[in-house]
Amino acid sequence: MNSANSNNAAATAPARALQVASAGPDIELRLSPLYPWLLIGFGGVALLLGILIASAGARGHNAGLGVFICLASIAAIVGGNHWRKHLPVMVRMTSRELSLPKMWPRRVVVPWTEIAVIEKKTLTGFRHGVRQTSEHVCIKLKNPLPSNDQLSASWPAYKRFNDALMNGVKNNLLGGYDLFLNPQDEFLRNADWFIAECKKRMDANKS
Repeated sequence: MNSANSNNAAATAPARALQVASAGPDIELRLSPLYPWLLIGFGGVALLLGILIASAGARGHNAGLGVFICLASIAAIVGGNHWRKHLPVMVRMTSRELSLPKMWPRRVVVPWTEIAVIEKKTLTGFRHGVRQTSEHVCIKLKNPLPSNDQLSASWPAYKRFNDALMNGVKNNLLGGYDLFLNPQDEFLRNADWFIAECKKRMDANKS
């Protein structure tokens, strides 16, 4: 019996190694550094404004308000710099699964074999009066995502409410898709690259 198990393990080890090699290395994608840099830039502008308000020669001189703005600005700059150095992981791609640690409202882990459809959608909208086009990755799963938060597990009424809410978002806002990502804005990768990496791992898990 032990010999049979050893033979099976020896036989599956090369197959597993081949699957990992065909899927490619594990990938971690972090939040775009644009957001902490925006916070740092806003803090810098506010700091200059605070110094101007606190200066004795300024019109409407108010030392207390100026000092307060300067302190808040310094806190924003320090916080933004810390955020920049500790950007959260938004996506993990391993040989077996797609992990979205920061997906609202909970962490999502999807085995590659559970993805039924993955495709790109181009959306056009207006922001501040300017016409903008964005590319999104839309994912449809073979089975709906389970409610894995602690509150749903301990309170069935909340679980029913949460399931109804997520189904409404899926059907009315996401067009029937289960997951909706904007890789360019979230982690500075285009949709075609993201889909190609996903399909590479999906194909490796079919065998």
